[in-house]
Amino acid sequence: MKYNNPHMSAHSPRMGNAFTRGLGSLGLKLTGWSLHGQMPDVPKFVIIGVPHTSNWDAISASLAMLASGFKYTFLIKKEWFFWPMGPLFRALGGYPVDRGKGAANVVDQVVELFESADKVCVGFPPEGTRSLVDKYKTGYLRAAYAANVPVFICAFDGPNKRVVLDKLMPLTGDMKIDNAAIKAYVDATWTGVHPERQKVIAHG
Repeated sequence: MKYNNPHMSAHSPRMGNAFTRGLGSLGLKLTGWSLHGQMPDVPKFVIIGVPHTSNWDAISASLAMLASGFKYTFLIKKEWFFWPMGPLFRALGGYPVDRGKGAANVVDQVVELFESADKVCVGFPPEGTRSLVDKYKTGYLRAAYAANVPVFICAFDGPNKRVVLDKLMPLTGDMKIDNAAIKAYVDATWTGVHPERQKVIAHG
């Protein structure tokens, strides 16, 4: 069944129903967060949630995606897919990966995931932590390059408690340049819930 949603595009992968969308909307209202922007009009892409400085990031993002009916996939070690957690993780968008053969093999598994469906979005937390980092981990770029898909920014606007579907980032194919450019854009444009965990703030 089709439904109108200003945050979705024609190519957006979807999941859920009116009940789950209502549940997500209620959760956003109760926590004081809101969803803004629109998903890109492409069927396959990597999405990164940045700046990641608080547990609220994951909570607000999950509620926002639930409210919109958008389906994104996140990677979980295959060892966690045991009863009853396995069916729950799959229902929420979890995808089991075997990390025992190294990072290159994980990238291969992500490429297989992208090739398995017409519409796929895979989410990555590029900081890998809520603490201050000088640069992002590059797993999201390795996956995007290998699968030949773009990278989309989902921003956490901490001061205004907004989840913002921001923009597709241009990629050059040079991992060092692209990774630095994406972090520089995020730091210059968005402020997380805890700014001190995002970038070094100069005191004058």
